[in-house]
Amino acid sequence: MSEQVHPDEAARALDQIRNRQEQVINVSVVPAWYWWLVGGLIVALAAAVESREPVTIGVGVTVFVLGILGGTGWVVRGAVRVQPRNELLGGRGVTMILGFVALVLGITLAVAFSLAAAGVSYPATLANLLGAVLLIVGGPMLTRTLRRVMLNNRAGASR
Repeated sequence: MSEQVHPDEAARALDQIRNRQEQVINVSVVPAWYWWLVGGLIVALAAAVESREPVTIGVGVTVFVLGILGGTGWVVRGAVRVQPRNELLGGRGVTMILGFVALVLGITLAVAFSLAAAGVSYPATLANLLGAVLLIVGGPMLTRTLRRVMLNNRAGASR
């Protein structure tokens, strides 16, 4: 251990570590297409259920389940491969995710019940259309914010 590490070597090593950490974080974020997929699937499911046709409902549920499983599996496969640390998201990140889900669900349910009370046809489909827009617009915003949180929580990040 008599070797001295030169400052420029240490700086290069730290840069490599930061770059690899950022690569792990980038692989674990939710891509924008996923929000479009989920939004489209919830609207299609609601429309199928509100049709009250057993075959349409069966097809709609099947498409929804297979779409969610396939899309989620595709997104999760990368995150499982790199296995980011739990500390990257931290309490703030988890709270943001839960808050986003609660906001979208709360707005969608309130609109659905309001439309149903007003006698509007297909209230769940229309409300889920709004929910899909919230996911498509808000999902990527949430993803970008969570990426920043993870970058700030990584080892060696300036706080």
